[in-house]
Amino acid sequence: MKHVLIFLSWTADVLVHRLHIRNGVMRRTGTSAAHGARVVLLVLVVAICSCGGDQDAVEKERPAVAVKVAVVGLSDEEIVKTYTGTLEGEKQAVIHAKIAEAVERVHVREGERIKAGQVLISLDKSGPSSRYQETLSLYRNAEKNYKKMEYLFGEGAVSESQFDAAKTQYEVNKAGFEAAAQLVEVQSPIDGVVTSLKVSKGDFLGPGQELATVATVDRLRVKLGVNAADIGSVAPGTVVTVSSGGATQTVEGIIQSVARSADPVTRTFQVEIVLDNSEGALRPGVFVRINVPLEQLTAVIVVPRQAVIARRWGEAAFVVSNGIAHEREVKIGADLDGRIVVVSGLSSGDTVVTLGQDYLQDGVEVIITDIFEGEQ
Repeated sequence: MKHVLIFLSWTADVLVHRLHIRNGVMRRTGTSAAHGARVVLLVLVVAICSCGGDQDAVEKERPAVAVKVAVVGLSDEEIVKTYTGTLEGEKQAVIHAKIAEAVERVHVREGERIKAGQVLISLDKSGPSSRYQETLSLYRNAEKNYKKMEYLFGEGAVSESQFDAAKTQYEVNKAGFEAAAQLVEVQSPIDGVVTSLKVSKGDFLGPGQELATVATVDRLRVKLGVNAADIGSVAPGTVVTVSSGGATQTVEGIIQSVARSADPVTRTFQVEIVLDNSEGALRPGVFVRINVPLEQLTAVIVVPRQAVIARRWGEAAFVVSNGIAHEREVKIGADLDGRIVVVSGLSSGDTVVTLGQDYLQDGVEVIITDIFEGEQ
């Protein structure tokens, strides 16, 4: 500062001296003018220095940052992954039309319990595709002829070969009629509940068109695709939980089978789960979430996900000690639905900042406004 004042004083003398020479007059007042200039410059330097000192003081008096913290400890955790799927009956039949005919009558309603062999839908028997009337006529004639030949054979009026021919013709025509009848009288192949009806009376059907679905409801199943990274942790017999948005409770299921090879299209492994639905909490066709446990972790440190912040060089967290925040590099592991496992960088008992860390730097003083102790 001394050198600055000397330089400014010399500069004032030079300026005053040049001013007098430019005016062509040497006056005795030149000395006082130079003195005045030096005084003004000195005042300016003192003011500047004073401002700089105040700024340093403000920086040194930076207020502490208010934060919320949590004391971390060791806990046992389970890694669970959620999948989605659609429920089906453990036994389920999707019934399709086999001929092109009009719907004559629908005998059941959705939700109705039915037996195997019960007629669900009747199609037009007089339609050209059904051949119902034709086969019925052939069947009745063959039956009439068979009964006649049976009587005559018993009386010895016809040979055994004639009787056998009549019997064979009867059986062939009977089979043909029953086949035609099944095309127009659509039956359920299993016991169960009608979970969907896709047609109404008067609809004209095409071959292959879906008519209805019948499924068991006391036991349900759901299939899901598990990726290659997780399939090694999935095994038959594992208990899972199944729930839907409309259900009032979750239902436990058991993994029944795990595919040995991946689907060539989805690149996932099919896993089939069976669940007891005897209480009727879920229904076939419902979209559900399945929580599948993949791994059990023992004595690990878990913190809220927001406690870990991203840096250019990796992940970090702030630990408070004696009112000072210290930044630590951490290595993270599994994500536990809003919480995260910290593999390294933290120890049990550390006080970790969970809110306010975005405003911190290493070594900054903090004020703890809230502290949480216990499992995260």
